[in-house]
Amino acid sequence: MKVNVSISYPQKSREFARFILSYGEQNVTEVALDVDYGQMYAFTGLQTGIAFDLFVIACISYGVDILLPRLGVGYDGWSREIEISYPVENVGVFTNGKLDLEQMLNFLTGDVWTISFEQRETTPLYIAGKRSKVCAASIRNSYKVVNLFSGGMDSLIGAIDHLSNSTDRICLVSHTDSMFKGAKNDQLEILKLIGQKYNHFHHIPTRVNMEKRDLHGNKYAKETTLRSRSFLFLSMAILVADSIDTHMPVYIPENGTISLNYPLTPSRRSSCSTRTTHPYFLNLMQKFLGVISLSHQIENKYQYCTKGEMVERCGDRELLLNTYGLSCSCGKRGTRKDIRDNGHVPHCGVCMPCVYRRAALHKIGISEQVGTDIFRPKKRKIYEIPDMPALISFIRTNLSLNDIEKGLLVNGSLPIEHLREYANVVYRTRDEIKKWIRDEASIELKKEFGLC
Repeated sequence: MKVNVSISYPQKSREFARFILSYGEQNVTEVALDVDYGQMYAFTGLQTGIAFDLFVIACISYGVDILLPRLGVGYDGWSREIEISYPVENVGVFTNGKLDLEQMLNFLTGDVWTISFEQRETTPLYIAGKRSKVCAASIRNSYKVVNLFSGGMDSLIGAIDHLSNSTDRICLVSHTDSMFKGAKNDQLEILKLIGQKYNHFHHIPTRVNMEKRDLHGNKYAKETTLRSRSFLFLSMAILVADSIDTHMPVYIPENGTISLNYPLTPSRRSSCSTRTTHPYFLNLMQKFLGVISLSHQIENKYQYCTKGEMVERCGDRELLLNTYGLSCSCGKRGTRKDIRDNGHVPHCGVCMPCVYRRAALHKIGISEQVGTDIFRPKKRKIYEIPDMPALISFIRTNLSLNDIEKGLLVNGSLPIEHLREYANVVYRTRDEIKKWIRDEASIELKKEFGLC
């Protein structure tokens, strides 16, 4: 599917260009991409350069990901063939990275991308206000760490660990999307509490989303899997890092369990498995950065930790206990109300991110309210709840480290020298879930999981 990109340049201050994304030959769908760049500009002062172009490419990719519904466009109900030309300032630099960007997006989204680049006009994409102030270079350069902050529990722990263990000033970079409610409020409420104890951080939220209706005021089908979001998230952080120092690293706090996303059953392998922070994706992203002459290293120091180990080792347990309830880890937030016994809490309780979170919090004696408690479901029996048959199979199956290594390699390339470490993360995660089930489930349910 070919996606056309046109630009409506800003006409007034504090306005970012609107990228109009469209597809279709007869019934053309045209939707504007909306970017709130104000706070990003206030810190970076950037409207040009390779890192800025990377941000533009990532914004457009995110918009295209939402614009093309897999059910209607995907040739197998999932994978899409996407053709697009990105408008950039430096065509030559990005043309050198064409194949690397295609490979990265293919792996990340499970689609087939064919990309090219075209020269963008010299007209600025953002008009700063007459009284807009940009952070002074001396202040900007005082920040020593750039860290992603989503509002999930891993990013919360990543922020707490740094703030409690170091006096280095840290930039926390966030993405919000007005079509997917909750994350912005989570971020602000969490940081409000953190700010009562630590003040050596600066928060840079940036909203990027597709408009709710097309250019003609009509509703349109949207894709909600958002596989490209991590590309956008990282590109935001790289833009911030580049404004501080050309060699400033970017930290992405994510437990190894979610990062690896080990397939619970053979049917969950291949492109349908989420790869948003998979080591192979991060390696592809790192390679692409090098090709386009950006020197920022992407680092995840929790790569070999389970979620439970992150919780146990958090540098400020008291602060974590006061803030974890404001974070959200659910993969189905605001959806699947039909399977929820309680529709008034953010966590569904039945998706795998919820399962990992509940097992992790159990390690420090915490049980939080969720939409459906899988140990005491009311609307459906456990085998009728999405993800639960796969979870039961995963726990019942006797997996050796060698078995896990094979499963990991099927799900994406990994460095052989670290394969056993990755397998051990999955092995310890299974132990965390088993311990949680043994402590909380009924005898009948333990039998279903093969644990008694």
